[in-house]
Amino acid sequence: MNKPNDRLIRGIVAAGSFLALIVIGKPLVDEYRELRAGQRELSKLEEEFDTLQSRDVRLQRIERTLADERQQLLERSTTPDRIQQVRDTVIGIVRQGNATLRSLEIDDGQRRRWASRGDNPHNRRLPEMDMESDFELHSHSLTLVADGSLEAVMEVMEKINRQRWLMTVESLALEPAGSNDKWIGLELRISLYGLQRSELEEDDLVATRTRMRLK
Repeated sequence: MNKPNDRLIRGIVAAGSFLALIVIGKPLVDEYRELRAGQRELSKLEEEFDTLQSRDVRLQRIERTLADERQQLLERSTTPDRIQQVRDTVIGIVRQGNATLRSLEIDDGQRRRWASRGDNPHNRRLPEMDMESDFELHSHSLTLVADGSLEAVMEVMEKINRQRWLMTVESLALEPAGSNDKWIGLELRISLYGLQRSELEEDDLVATRTRMRLK
């Protein structure tokens, strides 16, 4: 007698369980899909972050390289604010090389606008207006007279060359000094160059241009 009732009860329980599964399970499925979508988005963001971080490291490396190259170029340039440093360096080189310094002269120098391309530091003329860069060229003539043993004089020249200044040798003379055949006299004249951002005022630039073109 109870069997039909048992089947009915089991049917009701099964139907209720099915409905509960639909009601409860559907949000769980939706959450699973959202989690999968969130995982994909997070993975994408992490990849983008890693890419940006790697790019930032490369940019920092490039920035350091450019800063080092800029500093090296500045150290090689002879501008008015570095003349005293150059003078002290040459005096120190002569003394450390056991040579005797006879005279050292560095003129006040000249400056002109530097062309944006194809310029030459030996060129005395100013570039055309449309060829001017934002830089100006400084040039200073240095004349060194010293004497000493051949080894000492050679060491002086080698150490000056080792400074890697932007320069050209205008003249170099070696000749016996005094009665000692082993004592050598050195006379060296070089032109030192340097580039820096232009600080020439417009009126000063026009006046300089006029003087240079009249020569």
